[in-house]
Amino acid sequence: MCVLGPAHGGAGLVARPSVRRSHRVRGAVLPLLAALCFTMTGLRSAAAAVEVDATLTATRIEAGGTVGLLITVSDPKGSVGDPTVPLPAGLEALGSARAQQFSWVNGRSTNQVTFRYEIGASQPGRYSIGPIRVMVGNQSFRSAELTLVVAPPSAGGSAPAARGRRSGRGSSDIASLVVLLEPAQPVVGQACRLRVQLIQRVDMAEDSEYRPPATPGFWSESWGDASRFEAREGNRRVIVTERSLRLYPLAPGPVVIAPAYAVVTPEGSGLLNPFSGLVGSDRVEITSDSLRVSVRPLPPDPPQGFDGGVGHYQLDWRTDRSHSTQDQAIVARLDVRGVGNLPLLRAPAFAPADFELFAATVEDSLPPPGSVGVGRRSFVWTLLPKRSGHLRVTAPKMVWYDPETSRYVSEMPSELALDVLSARGTAGGEDNDGLPTVFRTHGAAPGGRSAWPLVALAGGALVALGLAAYRRSKAPDPGEAERALQREWLRSLGLAHGADFWRAADEATGWLQNRGDAVLRLREAIQAARYGGRTDQEGDVRQKLVERVAASMPSPPARWPFQLLTVFLVACGLAAAIFALPEPGPGTLAERAKAADSQARAGRVTQAEAEWARLWDEWPGDPALAARLAWGALQRDDPGAATVWVLRGERRESRDPSLAVISARVRDAGGLVGAPGRALPLRSTEWSMLAFVLAAVAGAAWPRRSLVTSAIALALLAGAWWPVETWWRSQQPLAVVRSPIAIPPGEVTLESGQVVRVLRRLGDEVDVRVARDLSGTLPASSLWMLEVR
Repeated sequence: MCVLGPAHGGAGLVARPSVRRSHRVRGAVLPLLAALCFTMTGLRSAAAAVEVDATLTATRIEAGGTVGLLITVSDPKGSVGDPTVPLPAGLEALGSARAQQFSWVNGRSTNQVTFRYEIGASQPGRYSIGPIRVMVGNQSFRSAELTLVVAPPSAGGSAPAARGRRSGRGSSDIASLVVLLEPAQPVVGQACRLRVQLIQRVDMAEDSEYRPPATPGFWSESWGDASRFEAREGNRRVIVTERSLRLYPLAPGPVVIAPAYAVVTPEGSGLLNPFSGLVGSDRVEITSDSLRVSVRPLPPDPPQGFDGGVGHYQLDWRTDRSHSTQDQAIVARLDVRGVGNLPLLRAPAFAPADFELFAATVEDSLPPPGSVGVGRRSFVWTLLPKRSGHLRVTAPKMVWYDPETSRYVSEMPSELALDVLSARGTAGGEDNDGLPTVFRTHGAAPGGRSAWPLVALAGGALVALGLAAYRRSKAPDPGEAERALQREWLRSLGLAHGADFWRAADEATGWLQNRGDAVLRLREAIQAARYGGRTDQEGDVRQKLVERVAASMPSPPARWPFQLLTVFLVACGLAAAIFALPEPGPGTLAERAKAADSQARAGRVTQAEAEWARLWDEWPGDPALAARLAWGALQRDDPGAATVWVLRGERRESRDPSLAVISARVRDAGGLVGAPGRALPLRSTEWSMLAFVLAAVAGAAWPRRSLVTSAIALALLAGAWWPVETWWRSQQPLAVVRSPIAIPPGEVTLESGQVVRVLRRLGDEVDVRVARDLSGTLPASSLWMLEVR
């Protein structure tokens, strides 16, 4: 018979697989027996990690009391079935619960399944419990029998008087026991607190004995630590020692909590003891009154799905990722937080339509023993998508009774979105040689730079100014009408003769006078020659009048300077736009990156990753190079390092095609949890083109003010968005978790690739914030620190 686990004390169980012995051994079967022994040796080594332990919380109780039976299965290598616990007549199971816990110790996971049974005793006697059988996978484990002694109930009433007492006082003058239940009239399943107070009226020796009360009809947990405080009883001071127990009523009706017992030894010079030295070292037995409790039933007709939950709860439904592939499982988690009978909650019915459901586990984080406070019970399911696409993970429905509002509560959290990629791969898949397809179409360019949207914005502004200069060159001449009259007068004065000339000369001087020219003497000369018979002066008057009319209007404005300025501004704007485009690095660096890609395709991933790392050290920042280094980390099954490279690449081009494909794979591997928000779907080149076009549109749309104002605002936004976003990402004080580690106080475990925000670093300790309401301190060696530029 093979021993699979060590014994744990007198009440412990040694788990042994059931093996049927054969009593007839023949010489012909000796080789078969040898092979069987060899096989059993292999089975023993394979199952050696499984440990089954069973204990009773007490080996002796009184009739009417209860005792807890704990069965713990450590490191099971398969599904664990419910134990088979045979109970003899006189014992009955009052309730049961199952819990499962995971923990990490020195990088090794430990799985533990715990069953708890509350057993009530109705008749005195000596009982044997077991053997207990537990199925782990396809193998059965059997325990030895446990022994429980049930004594007859002790008579209540007053304890005998202390020996040698000369004062004549009863035990109540020395101390008394008080048993209280909060709330006094609970409903079935409600979390209660049983308080036992030892009220000391004199000083006590240290050899006092205490026996807690039995709580039949309740599911109870372990007692909390004793607390000691001073109180007032009338006009005198007393010392109160209190212990508390958290328990839950199992059925409606009257329940009697048995008395508590204590044996104390007063000191000779007791507190407030006027008979100093008379009490001596007498031992005094103290008994509390029994506590009668009326447990109220739950309201009738509970909603469908109610399974006994009582309390005030809040639900939190989430998955470990929002992206996955069809061949990769996800973890769904329902956290039930609040005050209530958390240990008695069972996993709700859960059958998601688009997922294959695997075994569910339960994790507990309960308040300290003896207190009724906020706790947590988590139900964890492993799900495998049945198809690809945009799926919805529906939450299970929880139903419980809230004693604060005296009503049933049904709640189903909102469904969660999950993007599932096809397991066959798409455009973001791999070539036949194993390298992602995107690496072939988007090569790395170390030493280059991204586009400059602000320079492109300036180029668009220059083009807008050039369009304004062009419009200025095409503006109409404001003196064109007067200039046409001037030309008409000059033609008339040059062609007319005789009376026609003198009439035209008189009208031309009137035109000049209306323009503000001083033509009085000229008009007099014209009048004298016209009406005085001095027609021989026609030539002199013509010359003077033509000179005056020709000088009355300035020359038309020149248009060629504005046309030349237009050409210059537009040329400068286009040059700035071209200069703002991304610039590739030296060709030798690109050839080195391409050669490293060829090494990766040939299966020499380690050599390729080393060359990529050297290129990054020489010319950091290229997002395509960061994507390749992240892919190499994924090949080594290191999502933490892959997350670091993705974040470094995103600090320059968060929408690089190579980086986008690898980021999705890192998220599928569990990395990038808690990373900063995603960028808008535009790269620096698109931002530059957009800023240039919007600025040029603003110049072309003039003078429509509303359109121009909108175009200028959008151009400024497009030009500044990428530089501001890049600066913001480079200033984020982030760190990435290297390997799974629990953040104090140990309730939450951070996985490899989790992104945290660094609050402060002091030596080897780093204060981090994981979520809005979760922060703690981690060792610096457990984190990759991202530099702040």
